[in-house]
This record gives sequence, structure tokens and C-alpha cells, in this order.
Amino acid sequence: MKNLATTILMALLILLAASSFAQQASTERSSPVKPFLFSQFPDVINCTTSQLNSFFASGQGQNINVSFNNILTLAGFVKSNLAKYSNLQTVVIQLPAFNNILFSLSKRTDEQNDIIYAGHLFNSAYADGYELKKTGKENYQLIKISMEKILPTCNQ
Repeated sequence: MKNLATTILMALLILLAASSFAQQASTERSSPVKPFLFSQFPDVINCTTSQLNSFFASGQGQNINVSFNNILTLAGFVKSNLAKYSNLQTVVIQLPAFNNILFSLSKRTDEQNDIIYAGHLFNSAYADGYELKKTGKENYQLIKISMEKILPTCNQ
């Protein structure tokens, strides 16, 4: 009887130690809270095709400064400006005012010779960013996005 009580007590202690170690390991793996980079800016910023097209006028290494309705100003230097195909051009701008994140903007020409813009302004180190969406023939909007919804945290 004494051996049975000792065996049960040892098994309980081992299970208790294993469960407390497992709880500690999962809290160490939890991701830190990411800071917001665009918290002082609105959820939607309107922009026009002429504003977007001005990004493509600068070459690699040149400075650029574009203001969207005096709400958001993207100022930095062009890291790359590549026309990979005859109907596709992409420009990438590094923005010192926003901790050197990159603004990537592409323009492509469709079958009807209409120019379509696509772009994003985010970094996985921050909790927010902007994505460019078309709202009309000549109008686009930068819409604030949550990085946790786009790039879910992977706990491995």
C-alpha cells in the first residue's frame, strides 16, 4: 500500500511539473504587441491618378515629395523604378518620416489602354498600413489596413 501511494504521488508531481512548464513555454512564444505607425492619420485618404502618376516621374536615387490633400505626405527617395514589361511599371519609395518603410506603387495598362494603379504602404513590424483601392475612373483611396488580418502571427 505504501508503494502505491508513493507511485501515485510521484505521478501527480510529474504531471503538475509538466503542465506548469507547458504554460510557461506558451507565454514565452506569444508575439509582442506591434506599434501603430499611422494612428494619427484617417482610415481613408483620397488621391487622384495625377498624384499617383507623379511617383513614376522620378528615377532611382532621386527624392520625391507627394502630398495627398495635405493629410498625408509621402517624402523620400526612389529605391527603384522598373518597367519590367511594356504594360507594367513599379516604383518603390523609402520613407524616412515613417521609419524607412517602403511605399510600393505599380501601374499597368489593361486591354482598353486604361491605366490601373495598385500599391501598399506597410511593414510587418507595425500593426497598421495602407492599401490603394480604385474608387472611380480617376480616383483612388488609400485605405487603412490591419496587419494582423493580412499577415496573421505564426507561433511555431
